[in-house]
Amino acid sequence: MRARIETEAFGDSSNQAIFMVSGWAMPKEVMRSFALRLSQRFYVVMANLPGISLDEQWISRSRIGPNYDIDALSEQLIDAAPNEAWWIGWSLGGMVSVYVAARRSSCVLGLITLSSSPSFIKREGWDNGMAVEDFDAFSALVEQSPEEGLKRFVMLQAKGALNERALVKQLQAFLPVKTLSRPALIGGLRLLKALDVRREWSLLDLPNLHILGGKDTLVSSQSLAQLVDTNPLQQCVVLSNCAHQSFLEEEEECVRHIENFIDANNP
Repeated sequence: MRARIETEAFGDSSNQAIFMVSGWAMPKEVMRSFALRLSQRFYVVMANLPGISLDEQWISRSRIGPNYDIDALSEQLIDAAPNEAWWIGWSLGGMVSVYVAARRSSCVLGLITLSSSPSFIKREGWDNGMAVEDFDAFSALVEQSPEEGLKRFVMLQAKGALNERALVKQLQAFLPVKTLSRPALIGGLRLLKALDVRREWSLLDLPNLHILGGKDTLVSSQSLAQLVDTNPLQQCVVLSNCAHQSFLEEEEECVRHIENFIDANNP
C-alpha cells in the first residue's frame, strides 16, 4: 500500500535518527537546508503533512485523500518515522508531535518544537492565540482562494523578521502552487483550530525543547516560556531576533541548541 506521508531522508542511517515534521501548507523542502545541516551528525527524515507536496507525480498517484483526524495522523507519522528517533516539529507539525510524544511516548526518544504552541487559537484559559474570528476569516479566504490564502499566510509568518521582505520571497518560493490540495489545506486548518495540547504538554515525560522566535506574531514566546517552568524535563529557548521560522532565520543557532540538547539527553 502506498505510504500516505511523503518523506525524504539525509545522512547516515546508522547515526542517531531525527524525524522532522513540517507545518501547515508548507512542504518539507522549506526545511531542507536545515535538515542537511543536521544530517552532518544525524540521520534526518523529513515528512510532509498529508496532501502537502511539491511533487506533482506524488499528488497524482495519491488515491487516498488527506486524513487530518489527529489519531489517524499520529499513526501515519509514527509509521513513517524511524525507530528511536528524536521528533522535531514546526508550527502545526510541532503541535502534532507533542500529541504523539505525550500519548505514544514509546515511539519518541525526545521532542523538539519550533514555533509551536499548545493552542494556536484563543480559548478559555488560553489568551495567547489568534482570535477565533480572525482565524475563521483566514480560513474563509483559503476556502475562497487558496492561492491568496497562502500568500497571506506567508506574510503572517514573516511579520517581525529582521529582513521581512527577503523572508517573504524565500517562503513564497516553497509554496505548493502547482500541487495545491484544497482538502489538505482545509483539513489542516480544521485540525489547527481544534487542536488543544495543553494537557499533553504538561504530561510530557521525555526530554523536550521548545525553540521560539521573540518577534513571532503567531506564537507568543513569553507565554510558552512560563509554561516550561512547570515541567523539569522541558526547556525553552527564545531567539530574540526571529519570527516564525527560526530554522531559516538563524539556522546555525537552531542547530547549536538542538545538538546540545540531544547530546545532554541521549541515553
